[in-house]
Amino acid sequence: MPNEPLNNPVYARFGVVPLINAGGTHTTHGGSSMRPEVGMAMSLASESYVDLVELKRATGKFVAEITGAEAGLICSGAAGGLVLATAAVMTGTDSAKIIQLPDSSGMKNEILTQATNPAGYLKCHEYAGAKVVFVGDETGTTQDQLSAAITDRTAAILFTFAYGPKVPGLTLPEVVEIAKISGVPVIVDGAAMLPPKTNLAKYIREGADLVTFSGGKYIGGPQSAGLLAGRADLIEAALLNSGPGMAVGRPQKVGREEMIGMATALQLFVESDEENRQISMRSKAEYICERLQGIDGVTATVEQDFERFHVPNCVINFEQGEQEIDRVWKALHEGEPRIYIARNHGGLAANMANVRDGEEEIIAQRLAAVLAN
Repeated sequence: MPNEPLNNPVYARFGVVPLINAGGTHTTHGGSSMRPEVGMAMSLASESYVDLVELKRATGKFVAEITGAEAGLICSGAAGGLVLATAAVMTGTDSAKIIQLPDSSGMKNEILTQATNPAGYLKCHEYAGAKVVFVGDETGTTQDQLSAAITDRTAAILFTFAYGPKVPGLTLPEVVEIAKISGVPVIVDGAAMLPPKTNLAKYIREGADLVTFSGGKYIGGPQSAGLLAGRADLIEAALLNSGPGMAVGRPQKVGREEMIGMATALQLFVESDEENRQISMRSKAEYICERLQGIDGVTATVEQDFERFHVPNCVINFEQGEQEIDRVWKALHEGEPRIYIARNHGGLAANMANVRDGEEEIIAQRLAAVLAN
């Protein structure tokens, strides 16, 4: 196995030590890997100057084609997509409202969401000037509760998909049905909901008005890029709320290199052999799990259910609980070579999305050594 990724001179210059990424596509450790074609396209893009808005519209048409939406936009990751989506549903294409944000006084500025909605990225809506309003409680949200919560202040309803066990509440089609009656748009946060690649078009097909995906996760685009797709009028509003204009989305600007890189990665992704990629990942997960069998106090199984685990993971649980989880995680993250592994659902999960060929052997060896101590 080539050692360049772990001996990268651009990081060595600053004393930062690269690692093996067995934690998945988390932003905290770099998202995902770009294929060489993506880097080459970005480098080529940097050699010419273009009108950025013209490029945004052109690459947005490609995003629309892939997602089946009326229009699309390459944005600064799924989080940036949420900021722009929120701004769009509050301002439309009204230039006075666009200039006014993040002060949303006098606008429809409430984003409804179910009380069981994951809380991690709700700040993105507040960044645009909106207020998040929760409906229901920890036991779920009923159709009547959601319908009653819609007022003349409601700008949109948010539906977030996320890894983890199913939570009680309404499904996306149920939310869409209620929203359509009141003429309220539905925003879907589908940041990490790939694979399967069919999800790129699924949420639009189910009636969502705006959908955002991370570009730097499973698609393999630049970490700072993402996709926003949906209704043509709302995508136009999102574009007007974004850079290079002096709007609330200016800080989430996307450069010409990132737009070309993201479009290139998306093309490669939709053309890729998803089955072979799954087979390769599962083989790596099985290898690690097999090497951990028979270790006292440890169970290791291959898991993939497209709810908690979207790709094959070697899930490791410990009889000793959280203290042992912390010890093993720290030993891997601070050892040699460094290995990032995810804390997941009461254990550790070696996620195979970014594990290069041969690295599964190093992960298994290090895990076995740490667990033997």
